[in-house]
Amino acid sequence: MAEPLLLTGSLLPVLAALLLEPRLTRELLRDLRVPRILHYVALGGLGMALFLRQSGQAGRIPDPDLLWRFLLFAVALSYAAVFAIVTNNLEDVAADRVTNPDRPLVLGTVNPAVYLRAGVLSLLASLLVAVLADRRMLAGVLAITAGYFVYSCRPFRLKRVPILSKLLIGLNSLAVAVCGFALAGGDFREFPPSWALYLLVPLSLAANFVDLKDTEGDRRTGVATLPVLLGERVARHCIAVSTVVAYSAAGFLLAIPWVHPLNAGVAALHLYGLYRKPYEEGRVFAVYVSALFALDGILLL
Repeated sequence: MAEPLLLTGSLLPVLAALLLEPRLTRELLRDLRVPRILHYVALGGLGMALFLRQSGQAGRIPDPDLLWRFLLFAVALSYAAVFAIVTNNLEDVAADRVTNPDRPLVLGTVNPAVYLRAGVLSLLASLLVAVLADRRMLAGVLAITAGYFVYSCRPFRLKRVPILSKLLIGLNSLAVAVCGFALAGGDFREFPPSWALYLLVPLSLAANFVDLKDTEGDRRTGVATLPVLLGERVARHCIAVSTVVAYSAAGFLLAIPWVHPLNAGVAALHLYGLYRKPYEEGRVFAVYVSALFALDGILLL
């Protein structure tokens, strides 16, 4: 009974914000970047599915408590994402003027100090939900928040460092998956090494597509993403190769014959979105996130 009440209570900060600061809250919600949040929610689900499969519980009706923990984890990740978005936007105003002119700080629709305060309050809400739900969830939220802070913010701002920047994103992805594994009842030390390697290398490399639309802004502000270093055309080819490797590796790890043709079809759709002109990140993200949730579902079969 505690989990449903906590889930209901976790929505109260949003309602309070809409009443007290409706304009600011609408700007935060408009800039929420749902596909990126769903990426991490799917990876949390991946960790849970891996434990259920490893423990022989796949194919059964999931424990209701586990479903509530999954939903609470999604809420905690969403609040933490607001803090990550706010701090990243504060650091990236110059680049956003070039590639993301609709961001609230560029448009001048929010006060920077109040905007930062809202981000900090969102982080506190995330930590409160996590600590009330499960201490393992708290560890996961702290890990991903720390990862994004050193990635985006001064004095670290490691997003400017080639290779290391995407390794950090890979570590964040792994942290969320390991947290899901632990929330499902597993020992984090028993997380499958093959899947850890999958998250750190092919999946992280394939995720470089998120930098394609920001190439010019990153170039002007000295952020050495793959498209900046190699040029957009060569970088797109490298990302395409990484994408094929990521889909192939997932099929290999699943070791289910009927998955391979389905996997190939989704990979082809992903590549089509990657090369389609004009490039629309949303289309690629839709395929990418759908594939991750499908991976969760297949593991649970």
